[in-house]
Amino acid sequence: MSGEAAAQAIAAPVQGEGSGIGPLDALRRLVELADREFVSALTTAPRLPGEVGGVVARALPDAPLALAQTLAVCAAVVLAYLGTRLMLAGPRRRAGAARSALAGMAGLAGLEVLALLAAAITGRVLLVRGLGILPGSELLPRDMVIALVRWLMGLTLLLILFQPQLRRFRLARVDDAGARKAVRRFAVLFALAHLHIVLLAAAQRAGLSTESAKLISCLVAALLTAGAVQLFASLGRHGTGAAPRFVAITLSLLAFAFWLWGWVDGGFALFHGAVGTMVVLLVALSLDRAIAVSIRDSRQPAEMRRLFVLRVLIDSIALVTILRIGLEFWIVGAFGWLPAESGRLFGYRLSFASLLFVLGATGAAIVHVWTEAALMPGEGEGTLQERDARLARLSTVLPILRATTITLICVVFSLVALSALGVDITPLMAGAGIVGLAISFGSQALVKDVVSGVFHIVDDVFRIGESVEVGSRRGTVEQINLRSVRLREEDGRLHTIPLGELGAVTNHSRKLMRMSVSVALDRTPDRDGIVLFTRQAAAALRSEPAIRQAIVGDIAVKLNAPGPGEEPEQDARGSLVFTFSIGAAAAERARPLIRRLIEETIDELAVAGLLREVAIATDDLSSAAAPAAATAPSPAAAG
Repeated sequence: MSGEAAAQAIAAPVQGEGSGIGPLDALRRLVELADREFVSALTTAPRLPGEVGGVVARALPDAPLALAQTLAVCAAVVLAYLGTRLMLAGPRRRAGAARSALAGMAGLAGLEVLALLAAAITGRVLLVRGLGILPGSELLPRDMVIALVRWLMGLTLLLILFQPQLRRFRLARVDDAGARKAVRRFAVLFALAHLHIVLLAAAQRAGLSTESAKLISCLVAALLTAGAVQLFASLGRHGTGAAPRFVAITLSLLAFAFWLWGWVDGGFALFHGAVGTMVVLLVALSLDRAIAVSIRDSRQPAEMRRLFVLRVLIDSIALVTILRIGLEFWIVGAFGWLPAESGRLFGYRLSFASLLFVLGATGAAIVHVWTEAALMPGEGEGTLQERDARLARLSTVLPILRATTITLICVVFSLVALSALGVDITPLMAGAGIVGLAISFGSQALVKDVVSGVFHIVDDVFRIGESVEVGSRRGTVEQINLRSVRLREEDGRLHTIPLGELGAVTNHSRKLMRMSVSVALDRTPDRDGIVLFTRQAAAALRSEPAIRQAIVGDIAVKLNAPGPGEEPEQDARGSLVFTFSIGAAAAERARPLIRRLIEETIDELAVAGLLREVAIATDDLSSAAAPAAATAPSPAAAG
């Protein structure tokens, strides 16, 4: 729905009249111009049919040759476009099957652009080499080919946005029927808009008056806007939400209003700014949607984190670009609130501040994904217990570090950006210094809490999810902040305790349990076999970091078997029992590993009398009896 090329030619004598005036003066002038144009349209409407008939009669003698040349070149352009798309059908299928949604969308968009370039090059070669029409000439074949290429460009954007054949890569939230409907209807609207521009320019060259051209263009723009609004409203039946439809309809009405403003005021700066803003917004939303789909379809955490940083980067660039367009086309160009020289100087400052904003947003995103990566250790990084311990400590420290770092980045980059825009940040710095001084006098308790919290974290006194006892309070550590810890009791009560007032802390999640590992015997092995097996079994247990770190003290060994000269009871078998203390948190996780290590040692040594039957039992250390003196750790097993 653009016709600014013809409109600029019509309105050229009056452009620039409103630069440097105030908002109220501009509004009053606009009302006066609107009233004048309305009266002019009323007086032009009765004679419009006769004037159009006269234009057609004057242009009819030369029309056959021009139409033949135009149709021939346009047919060649369309054939080049369709032929290129046909040749690229195979690569298009491969791009549609790409695992990464972002890579697939980029591939499809690139193939669509290749077809568009082929059509544009074909049109230019035929115009210049075939018909001898030089660039800049105002002839029907050239205008029609340019309009056709622009229409193909709009069609390419529609295909990229709606993807009628590939729902997975569809950027608009609409079903298959809605996607096909949107592409068809918008293609027709774009074709009518570009055709009306070409025909209107040709009619003006044949003698159509400026007033008649304005009236025809405004009527066509109103019809196209009504068609776009009706199409957006109908997409609600195809899955498009109410909010996107409202935004799209509002933007369509604003574009029509800015188009009318351009005709009345004689300057299209505001329309260009609105169209530029809409295009940047549409491209940004499309890229954001493409990255969101890629994040949703990705199964690799590292790739998801990279896509998140890319998404923040694109969104921040889009935001600063919209601000730059708003300054250039609206504040300076359309309204004239800033003189051209001041606007240019402020534009340089805004560009530097925008660069700082993009760098700050990207830096904050990198810090966020780095902390997320640290909170998700890889499977091969140490044993299960080591990974759990590392995750528990990082989940306590990293959220505080992340919040502090991102806040520091935001403050520093904001101050530098404000300074770049010409804002005097000295009062801000002085105020911050005064506030900091006041806080330093009244925050001894806060400093004490923060320092105590740092040492509690470094000493690994407790972690999130552990059960601790602080004074008369006992509960589960639910959250650790910069200056306090929150304990949740079993009855649901939540205690917030400053870290500086914790004092002695009892951690019930790290209590010990007594574990007994029994190996069945079918007969009593000889002493050398028992000594060899107990040493090898103890060494195997302590060779695994997950078990070695969890075992506290020595491993005691007891032989339950008839002594020399004693008769065993009927159906009674002996056993060799390993007893040791182990952390309660690791006891259950270590049971399968302990069983496997003992069984492997039995198979490796093949000591006569040892059966491949291992039983593991655990008891709370507080209720388990201490080993008797007779079952003191054997020198052979004190590995």
